[in-house]
Parts: sequence; structure tokens; C-alpha cells
Amino acid sequence: MSRRRTVDEADIPAGDPRPGEVWWCGGEALGFGDGGKVRPVLVIGAFGGQVDVVPLTTRKPDGAAEAVHHRAGLSWMTDARRSVSPIELVSSLGPWAGYGEWRRKGGR
Repeated sequence: MSRRRTVDEADIPAGDPRPGEVWWCGGEALGFGDGGKVRPVLVIGAFGGQVDVVPLTTRKPDGAAEAVHHRAGLSWMTDARRSVSPIELVSSLGPWAGYGEWRRKGGR
């Protein structure tokens, strides 16, 4: 896994990280009570110096959860949308091939 970006590097150009990409994210920024473990997130937007993400989980939730295939394996979307600082994004796991179709179906 690559290193965490510095505050200076957090002033990232528009479009990076891009919606549809999966990134490792510092868990403390997501506000879960799991000790702050690093977890994958799906980027869904970037606005005003913040990145909007959907945390992913390796445990399939009940119901019709959306499966997200990425370089580290298979995860499912949670219902918990979050906005995080770009410095919390540790490294990219690449784009999710199903993102465009998910958005067309009304995913947000």
C-alpha cells in the first residue's frame, strides 16, 4: 500500500480522484467504530475540497446490495455516504467497471 498523502498533496487537480474509482481510505475519517481500519471506498464526487464516497464492505449486507469488483477483490456498497478530505485517500484501487451502469440506474 502506498503512503498517505500530505496536506500539500491534498490540493489535487479537479477530476482526481475521479467518480467511479475505488480507493483505500483511512477508517477514522469515515466515522466507524472499528478502530479506524483502512477500508475501500467508491468515489462518487469531489466538491469544495472534499471527496464524496460510499464506504465498501466485504460482508454482504442483507437485501440487494450492489457488488463492486476492484483490484483488491469484491466488496458491497453500504448505505453510509460520507464526505472526506482527499488526504484520507491512501491509494487507488482503480476504476469500477460497473460505475456508469450503476449511475444510469439512479445510484448516488
